[in-house]
Amino acid sequence: MRLTPLIPCFLMASMPFTAAAYPHNSAGRFTQKQLSDMVSTAVQVQLKSDENDHSVFIYHDHDVQPGKNQYAIVVQTASHGTIHRITRLNGHAIPLAQQKAMVERFVHSPQLQQKQRKNDEHDAKQVAQLLRMIPKAFLWTVQSQTPRDITLSYKPNPNFHPPNKEDRVFAAMAGEMILDRKQHRIVAFQGRLIHNVNFFFGLIGHMNKGGTFSVHCKQLEPHVWEIVSTRTHINGHVLLFKTISQNEDDYDTAFKAAPQNLTLQQAAKLAMRQPDWPNTPASKSASAKGKKSKPSKSF
Repeated sequence: MRLTPLIPCFLMASMPFTAAAYPHNSAGRFTQKQLSDMVSTAVQVQLKSDENDHSVFIYHDHDVQPGKNQYAIVVQTASHGTIHRITRLNGHAIPLAQQKAMVERFVHSPQLQQKQRKNDEHDAKQVAQLLRMIPKAFLWTVQSQTPRDITLSYKPNPNFHPPNKEDRVFAAMAGEMILDRKQHRIVAFQGRLIHNVNFFFGLIGHMNKGGTFSVHCKQLEPHVWEIVSTRTHINGHVLLFKTISQNEDDYDTAFKAAPQNLTLQQAAKLAMRQPDWPNTPASKSASAKGKKSKPSKSF
């Protein structure tokens, strides 16, 4: 999943909301429609960006799930898949020869590549669906604002009727969204489940009250944004995404641009040439920083 597409210049020029249109001292002047339109604009920018992004990165990934604490070096390609060089698992450093063997196994396995591709496509579809739902699913209130950002709180809109089980989960959420006022980007989106959600009287699934999620994004280059953390702690028996666990903390750091037009084989070689991580002091520092502030590339 991707959240860091390159925004075309014509898109930025066509945005109906600007910092000048909503000055810093106007918190009390927004109507519900204006706030909903503001969120809708950010969603449309996001969707358009996902469609047009061709940037690829090398970065460090720290993924924590029940029974798994994994560090990896990630190398993206534009169209051939993503290489994950797993360096450390559950407190144990993986020998370099084993790291290389796991990378080579993926490179030479059409089945594993197809599974990755299908999972990414599934999640991209889910993300787009949920993003389109957000502006109309919630009622919005200005919580705070600066010349750069505006923080909105949200709660379920009683007039919204979710069309499917995925939308029912998010329509039962309340929380906050932070928007970049000038670039119309979603900087952070976090919430909690304020009541239980049952599917077909709980027979085919349920989500428990109190579950939380958060997504934080960061601008890496002009008009290029990336998810730097996702945290999901939603207990129940409904799987929404293929690449995100219902109980997972994922932190990405140390981003640098990857060469364009890499083949999978070239990406694998590039991954193996990267300095080991998290064994170096600099990488440990970057990882710790990511955990404090505490990204697939899309919501």
